[in-house]
Amino acid sequence: MENNFKTCNSLWSSTIKKINFDLFNKTIKFDLTLLERENETSHTLEIMDYESFLWIEKYKTTHEGYDIRNYDYHELTSITFGNFEAKSDNKWLKQYALKYNIAIEIWESALLIKSTKLVIDGEEFHI
Repeated sequence: MENNFKTCNSLWSSTIKKINFDLFNKTIKFDLTLLERENETSHTLEIMDYESFLWIEKYKTTHEGYDIRNYDYHELTSITFGNFEAKSDNKWLKQYALKYNIAIEIWESALLIKSTKLVIDGEEFHI
């Protein structure tokens, strides 16, 4: 798990070039570019065999005009591992587990994911 943190930390502040959600093959893939000083490198982050995910568009405290579509580029702000839970009183929604173990922050939005496997630049990690 410690290697997950170190490897993911090196991707923080990457520019997201593309995100691909393959629902039927349970894969979320990020194509990333990282600029450190004058050195630009390309990376991939894949979340494999996920059980569920939830996209949250903005913080509670975000200004009303926030719209992720209005940005010139999108930054992978952080990746956090832990136990996250969303709750609902909705009868239908209560049937589903709303528990996640990965939080990917993109500007003032978050992608919460429940998964057991990450692949970073071809190297596989189990969570």
